[in-house]
Amino acid sequence: MRLAYIISAYKLPDQLVRLVNRLNADGISFYIHVDRKSSEQVYRGMADPLAGSANVSFLKRHTCNWGDFGHVRATLSGIEQIINSGAACDYVVLITGQDYPIKSNHHIQQFLQESGGRSFIHYFTKDAPWAGRWDERHIYWHLFWGRWHLVFPRADMFESPVLNRAWNVFAKAIPLRRRMPGGLEPFYGSSYWCLSRECVEYIHRFVRDNKAFMRFFRHVAIPDEVFFQTILLNSTLKDRLVNDDLVYTDFSQHQAHPAILGKNDFKRLMGRSELFARKFDETIDGEVLDMIDAATT
Repeated sequence: MRLAYIISAYKLPDQLVRLVNRLNADGISFYIHVDRKSSEQVYRGMADPLAGSANVSFLKRHTCNWGDFGHVRATLSGIEQIINSGAACDYVVLITGQDYPIKSNHHIQQFLQESGGRSFIHYFTKDAPWAGRWDERHIYWHLFWGRWHLVFPRADMFESPVLNRAWNVFAKAIPLRRRMPGGLEPFYGSSYWCLSRECVEYIHRFVRDNKAFMRFFRHVAIPDEVFFQTILLNSTLKDRLVNDDLVYTDFSQHQAHPAILGKNDFKRLMGRSELFARKFDETIDGEVLDMIDAATT
């Protein structure tokens, strides 16, 4: 079973190198994207220790601000390099530098070998009970300038009540709402996935042939949680998709980002069925990574 990992990273260079070494095996290749905002020191801390590895490639760096199109662009860069290079792989796995396997390499490969060519991606529709206002990510124009994020023509766009009172009269009078290109139904879900070569090739062709779709998503909020789901769930491959991203995350604190996992979570992690978990930070708790390695290698 040949796997290609696309890894999105921006900090913790030692942990990124550890992740690559942990996953490295025959038939495995890595395509690493480092946020352009990360310092040269951070980038070199990742690239230099892996420079001698023929199966590790560092992708062209893109700026990845939270919520904008940069994360999708970085992932597409990895897909393009995999396809154009003719890299041999049966699956492409998208993870971050703060993910870590909670199963052995043998288990991961065997699981995918026995999956019958199915792909794994978390998804849901706007009708899901928890979907809330997810459709607001694409029915409005989301305009990003650095840290500025404007949403047009949504009401209550400003922090100032005075500005909102004036703006809302104008915004509510505008019936204009965006529609997904080609009449596609929007689907939502996790940013990360494990897709068969067939699915990845389909995404590559779709992006190449549907420029309007690409332009549309440049003004979608947090597009990496909509882009890939919408492409695949509107395709003939939809029946080959399993609604699971194979990554355990702890959102029990009800924050925007998952909790940092540590040694107190170890027993729970070992009882999970997922292949990976997120998020880890060795500067906060590196002992848990040692414990996982000891239990899974």
